[in-house]
Amino acid sequence: MMSDGRVHPSAPPSSSDFSGEMNHSASAYSSSDPSSSPLYSFHFEKPVHPPPALPHGKQQQPRHPQPQPQKPAPPQPGTYVVQVPKDKVFRVPPPENARLFQHYTRRAKRRGAGCSCLRACLYLLLALLCLAILLAVAVGVVYAVYQPRQPAYSVVSLAVSGLAGVGNASAPGAFSPGFEATIRADNGRNGKVGVQYDGAGSRVAVSYEGAGLAQGKWPAFYQAPGNVTVFVAKAKAGAGIRFSQSVRGQMAAAERLRSVPFDVDVEVPVRLELGGVKTWAVKVTVRCAMSVDILAANAKVVSRSCDVKVPFLFWRS
Repeated sequence: MMSDGRVHPSAPPSSSDFSGEMNHSASAYSSSDPSSSPLYSFHFEKPVHPPPALPHGKQQQPRHPQPQPQKPAPPQPGTYVVQVPKDKVFRVPPPENARLFQHYTRRAKRRGAGCSCLRACLYLLLALLCLAILLAVAVGVVYAVYQPRQPAYSVVSLAVSGLAGVGNASAPGAFSPGFEATIRADNGRNGKVGVQYDGAGSRVAVSYEGAGLAQGKWPAFYQAPGNVTVFVAKAKAGAGIRFSQSVRGQMAAAERLRSVPFDVDVEVPVRLELGGVKTWAVKVTVRCAMSVDILAANAKVVSRSCDVKVPFLFWRS
């Protein structure tokens, strides 16, 4: 105020004062509590109504304050409270739950694999059982239609060579015996079944008292139903055979008695032909015990006994 009595407006604040005030306000605003800033300070008060007037002579009774419900404490600065519905709360299971889950999963897989293997085995057994039933039915039909019978075999004669003078002490020590067996194969009882003999896998062997003398082959041929075939099977020794003095003496004594024993063993693969269809090959075994009168090519059979073994279950003797 000047001395002349006039009122002059006060000088505006300088830039320095304004910047200082702004700095003070900014620092106050940047604090953790925005309400403490003087620029944004607000205070609201609820108007208080005066109590109603009482009749003359009455005094106002003090009222007991009603208990107010406690309000939850406000969250601390820098924290957040997020409310999520109960059905959407996600929890992290403990690690042992994950291990248990893996354990049960592996056990379930192993159990499933075991069930699959068991199911496959059951199916395989069922298929084999059905196949066996079908095979049995087929065999029964074949047996009923063709009625196969086992052929009969016998040795008609046995020509001997290379054993002349076996009982003579002056005879050479090594012998090369040979045999020609005349065999009769009778398929007359089979009116619908043919027999195919395979000579490649056959064997004819002649022995004396368990000692092998010669070997040969059964000839390959086809025998038609109802046919009777007589053929010769030859057997020869591969190298010189030397007999002991006792064996030579026994053979010489048997020849003097007109009964020299020999064993003829035959093994031959056989296929049956049923209505133009051939079966698989099976091996027929024939063993004949026989005796001849002399050790020569014109020997005659004085006794014979043959045993035939055939693996066909439906072949009847």
